[in-house]
Amino acid sequence: MKTIIAEKPSVAREIAGLLGASDKKEGYLTGNGYFVTWAFGHLIGLGMPEDYGISGFISTAVCNPTTL
Repeated sequence: MKTIIAEKPSVAREIAGLLGASDKKEGYLTGNGYFVTWAFGHLIGLGMPEDYGISGFISTAVCNPTTL
């Protein structure tokens, strides 16, 4: 079985429908070799380029065109 974790129940229902997981259980859907469950809210977030070791980017929030 493969487990899919979606951001919210409505997204989980869409994914489950595409995968053929139509058997509703308490807190998840199952079928066709899949468990599809959900959380509430974002599970992860993207980091800034510096968090990945990339430098040289200027934030547009503080960018002054005269200094470019």
